[in-house]
Order: sequence, then C-alpha cells, then structure tokens
Amino acid sequence: MNLFKWNLYVKPKFSNLVEKFFGKKITDGLSQNEGAATIPSVNISDENTVFDISIAVPGIQKKDIDIQIVNNNLIISSEKQYEKEDKHKNWLRKEYGYASFQRIFELPENADTEKIKAEMKNGILSISIFKDKDYISKSKIIEVQ
Repeated sequence: MNLFKWNLYVKPKFSNLVEKFFGKKITDGLSQNEGAATIPSVNISDENTVFDISIAVPGIQKKDIDIQIVNNNLIISSEKQYEKEDKHKNWLRKEYGYASFQRIFELPENADTEKIKAEMKNGILSISIFKDKDYISKSKIIEVQ
C-alpha cells in the first residue's frame, strides 16, 4: 500500500510586520472560512480491485466540491467566496474572503473511469476508483544491443 501526504500552509512573508501591527499571530482567530490558504492532505492506497483516495477537507461542504475526469486526470477542486458584515450604532465592518484549492492526479492505465464513487463524511472526501478487470498490462522486454 502506497500512502502519500502533502500539506502546505501559505503565510505572507511580511507576517512579522502584520503580527506586530495587529498584536496577534496571523493564524490566531482564523476560522476555516476566513483566510488560511491550504492544500488538503491526501492519502492514496492501491488495493486489489480499487484505488482509494482520502482527502481532508474540513469545513468544506460537499456542494462546494467539484470532481472531474479530464484527459485521464482526476481533478478535485473547491472554490468558495464569503462576505461577513457587522453593524453597530456608529460603525460598520465588512469582510470579504475567497478560498480555493485544486488537486490533480494522473490516473493509471488500469483505472476504470466509468466506475468512480465519491462520498463525504466528517470532513473527509473519499473517492474510490475501481480497476478495469479486463485490462491487459502492456509490457515489452527490450534487448540491449
């Protein structure tokens, strides 16, 4: 079983200046909808009859996830915009935000692109790509001259 995991947190290079100005770290007080740019962690396993992909997407709803097969690539993406407004007697604060990610995986030759199942549960997107049982491996031995 092969497992891959990659996580990236993007933080501005001028963060110390911003943190000193506001008096707190950039990551303090951010909700999952308000700003941290992340690429979701992914686990991939190659089982006997299926390739299983698990992606951590906490705070994202299934209606905001797009899964496509394009040119034998599995493309998983999400895009979300938000607006938050606080009104009080003598002031108004409006905040706008945008979050997105995209992961692209090249599918192996024996993946059956007609048999793919996706399910979302507890912040984990699970995708099962079934293997083509009629696939014949193409291999050739090359003799060195």
